[in-house]
Amino acid sequence: MHKSANKMDPAATMPNMVKFPVITATSLVAPQHFHARWCDVETHPEWAPGMEYIRLEGPLRPGVRGVMKTRGGDETPMMVSDIVPGLAFQDTVFFDGGSLTVCHESHAEDGGSRLELHASIDGPNSEKLASAMAGLEDVLASDLAGLVALVEREQSAH
Repeated sequence: MHKSANKMDPAATMPNMVKFPVITATSLVAPQHFHARWCDVETHPEWAPGMEYIRLEGPLRPGVRGVMKTRGGDETPMMVSDIVPGLAFQDTVFFDGGSLTVCHESHAEDGGSRLELHASIDGPNSEKLASAMAGLEDVLASDLAGLVALVEREQSAH
């Protein structure tokens, strides 16, 4: 997880790690609403257009495994790798020779939220996987924009 959300910076212990640029957004909506949506993994396709589904094998908690499927892609094993209540949700997707971890953070800022996505790939094939995932930053930015739009619509209706 991002070093502000946990005790250890994974980059310090993962020499084969490739980090992507941090994706950020802001909103006037309180951070807990974004955190709640990230933790409600079955609803991700509502705001992440490339996502077909995520299915967990048990209740939401760190370590629970499952599968995710992108539209036009294959089902891929994944895990909820960490949750910091009210602050962060982290998932890890497993590939041959590496894994993609995305930490989703929601911080209170100026009466609203500052949202951050921290993505990294680690493992022996991290460079090759990162190359194959060229454009991931654009996908994450689009997904985050979709989430912000959805949550702001939901909150303005209340």
